[in-house]
This record gives sequence, C-alpha cells and structure tokens, in this order.
Amino acid sequence: MNLEQDGWTVLSAIAPEARCEEIGLEILEFLTDQGTIEATNGPIIGGRNLLGSWTKWTTITNHPKVIDLINEFVGPNACLVRILFFDKPPGHSWSLSLHRDRTIAVKDHHQPAAPFSKPTRKAGVPHVEATAELLSQMLTLRLHLDPMRDENGPLVVVPKSHRNLSESEEDTEIIHCNTGDLFVMRPLLLHGSRNGAPTTKLHRRVVHLEIAPSNELPTPYQWHRFERLNCSGQRSKKEV
Repeated sequence: MNLEQDGWTVLSAIAPEARCEEIGLEILEFLTDQGTIEATNGPIIGGRNLLGSWTKWTTITNHPKVIDLINEFVGPNACLVRILFFDKPPGHSWSLSLHRDRTIAVKDHHQPAAPFSKPTRKAGVPHVEATAELLSQMLTLRLHLDPMRDENGPLVVVPKSHRNLSESEEDTEIIHCNTGDLFVMRPLLLHGSRNGAPTTKLHRRVVHLEIAPSNELPTPYQWHRFERLNCSGQRSKKEV
C-alpha cells in the first residue's frame, strides 16, 4: 500500500509480541498510578497525554523502518507531539464513525484562535483544530499490541480520502493487523472503527503516536509537549 497515494500503510513486525505485552502492562500501570484513565463502567479503554511521562515510545521510533519512513514523509526536523492509548476490552467494545483527526495539543488557547480554530480541552490539556496545511505534513503511527481482526473491532479507512477532503464515505476498506504491526496514516485520512463481537476474548490495544514536521507552530501557538527525533531515531533532549 502506497502511503502518499492511499494515505495509509502497514509496517509489519515492528515490535515482538513479548515487547508489545510489556508495553501494554507499562501503560496500564502508568495510567492507574496517574489517575488519568478513560474508562467505561468496566475496564480501562484509553488514556491521553502520555508524552513526557511514558518514555518507552522509542521502541517504535527507533526501528529502522520507522526512521526511514519518518525521514521520507515528515522530514529531518520531525518531532513527536502526542501519545494516546486506547483499547477495546472484551465485553466493552465501541465503534467510531468515519472522521479525520484534526485536533492537536497546544500549550495555551489564544484569542482570536486563528490560524487554528475550535478550542477545546481534553483531559485538561488545550487542543485546537489545526489547518489542513499542517495536518497534511503530519503522520500518525499506531502500534498494535494485539491482533486486529473482524471480531475485535477493526479499523476502516477510505483510501485516498486524505487527498480529497470532501466527506465521501465510499469504498471503505477494513484493516487487519498482527501483534507488533505498525499502522501508519495521514491524519486527514477518513477512518473509523467497527464494534467488536460480543463473544470476542481479544483486546484491541493501540499506542497512537503523532509526528509533526517541526517543533514550531504558527505564532502565537506552541505544542503542548514535543520530543525531537533525529536521523538515527534516538531520543534527544526533552522539550516541554
């Protein structure tokens, strides 16, 4: 699958299955300790704003295939700007209609909001809707800690919809991944997910990383947090 043409691709076996399980337990422990859990009346289904607190994201960004992809599609000044976690626990699944990921986490809101718009707060952090110009230069990386199958609420996408911003919902494609696969997409790709089967015993845990082309945003905005990535994929000095 061609990332630039179709808006998504999958990099296989970025992390071994044992490491994926370790990551899942690390994040669960962190969210429990910090009290930043998003949950139903049952298990944890997600957590926001892990950047700056959960440090093992280098498992993903240090992989040679990921380094090459970031260099090619984001550029030499790429920064990690947000980390999310979500799950579809057995018996507590959920669906999500087709949408584009338009919001980014920023340090402060400003009035007027231009060049961004629609200021909100998510888990206490200011967010705004970014411009198509910025979003078209960003990448989303999703490491699958469990297999993604029809039974546990797979992702659906509309190929090429990142290039045509009309709200067409035609020609959806179901995405399947194995444990340790990395699903990569442009944020403006139309995507959603299906509900899991009531009988499934599979979780669908995902670590979601957002990569921006620079540590700078249009004045007066600043990223809420960012971490620079360099050509070797190694972590650099933390920027807050």
